[in-house]
Amino acid sequence: MMRWLRRLSQVLFLGLFLLLFLQARYPYEPLLPVDFFLRASPLVALGTALSSRALPSLMIWPALLILLLTVIFGRVFCGWICPLGTTIDISDRLFLRARRQKKRDSLRFRSWKFAILVAVAATAFFSLQILWFFDPIALLTRTLTGFVYPAFVYLVSSLFDAGLEIDWMAESIYTLYDSAQQNLLPLQQPAFYGSMAIALFFFAILFLGSVSRRFWCRNLCPLGALLGIFAKYRFLRRTVSSECTACAVCQRRCRMNAIEDDFTLNNAVECIQCGECETVCKPQAISYRFGRGPQLNQIDLSRRRFLQAGVFGLVGVAAVKSTAQNRNAIGGVIRPPGSLPEAEYLDRCVRCLECVRICASTGGCLQPAGWQSGWEGLLSPLSIPRMGYCEYNCNLCGQACPTGAIKKMPLPEKQHTKIGTAYFDRSRCIPWYSHENCLVCEEHCPLPEKAIRFDEKTVTTADGQVRLVKFPAVIEELCIGCGICENRCPVVGKPGIFVTAAHADRRS
Repeated sequence: MMRWLRRLSQVLFLGLFLLLFLQARYPYEPLLPVDFFLRASPLVALGTALSSRALPSLMIWPALLILLLTVIFGRVFCGWICPLGTTIDISDRLFLRARRQKKRDSLRFRSWKFAILVAVAATAFFSLQILWFFDPIALLTRTLTGFVYPAFVYLVSSLFDAGLEIDWMAESIYTLYDSAQQNLLPLQQPAFYGSMAIALFFFAILFLGSVSRRFWCRNLCPLGALLGIFAKYRFLRRTVSSECTACAVCQRRCRMNAIEDDFTLNNAVECIQCGECETVCKPQAISYRFGRGPQLNQIDLSRRRFLQAGVFGLVGVAAVKSTAQNRNAIGGVIRPPGSLPEAEYLDRCVRCLECVRICASTGGCLQPAGWQSGWEGLLSPLSIPRMGYCEYNCNLCGQACPTGAIKKMPLPEKQHTKIGTAYFDRSRCIPWYSHENCLVCEEHCPLPEKAIRFDEKTVTTADGQVRLVKFPAVIEELCIGCGICENRCPVVGKPGIFVTAAHADRRS
């Protein structure tokens, strides 16, 4: 019974996770905040608190609720709620059916997740955020945003396009297509930098299921390690009666390798309360009850390994900090409107890409960073105007950020927030270079008072023609750096107008 309840819970929470993900779009009318699962991750809360020396108020109660559930029931988040854990279970069952175990898996990797947790905490304390690499909620959200959703959009759009070619189906297909564009599909096909790297890392996690069931959860997930520490004190315990025949079936079927060799004890730190052992026990000797009882509460992390993990984290901090640019002196990086100053932004951003996902439903200007902002800024959201622009009437990125790296702002305040400044490249701008009128940038400028003006001048071309040409110029005091001018510039290749960050110097 417990196994079926757990499976139902997994399906419901995975469905809720996907529903909230799909609701990260314009218009923004979610049942729950789209970053609800990220807010509820105690690892994200811990990493954010250590790196920024502050914990966003929105994260306090959801994270504490998960920790309270862990103290009462054990690691139920891992076995009953976690959408990545559910995805791994599905993958193990459908694609990488783990070999039928004839003996217990090796425990030699089990301490790694605790070492990773120590390294994540140590680096966060010294203002280097790496939890985004390991947190399961941020990892799955990033994968859906960067790879799965774009592939889904491409597939669905291709099917609709093919259906529209069939005359007798065209009208019905068009109606469905219109409905999908309003409720499911973005304005245009999303394409993101680093998509393949994001996908390969995720598929590597799934492929580890060929080594053992839930290899990631057993051995590498630092959120599982953090919850395991609190699960030591759980009230719901596994009990084994005298009916046990020591057949070892429960031990072999345990997806977390938590049952000890005498079968009566299980490691509360590792057990995720999946109920698998209770289901497969033929004598029905296993049950779960509230109360005190014998159990093993061993954390597989020696003092030596703890120190090694901490030192490794500090070495990583020193290596990155010694080669990184000054955080506040990085030029040309345009952050989302409402972003904290660069140093604080990097401390808080967990690279979940929720803001990138929701931005794709409007102007689509946000992209995961490559090396534009150094090692520390890898995969942090930034604006690339040539690929998309910041929609003037949109303030969704701040509403989707779980850690406060991007502040929530009322729309009028956002519309006056400067993220960059546009400049003309006179060697490529059509009026300046070809002495032909082009009004595209001014026409698309969303500001009511327009941040681009024209100076009319009479010029003589190389072939002797006399023309009245409108030469554009940016009113820097008005420009907010939304990037629509650069995005819409008709010049092929490098545009005739470009946007730099608000704090950056003008390019020559």
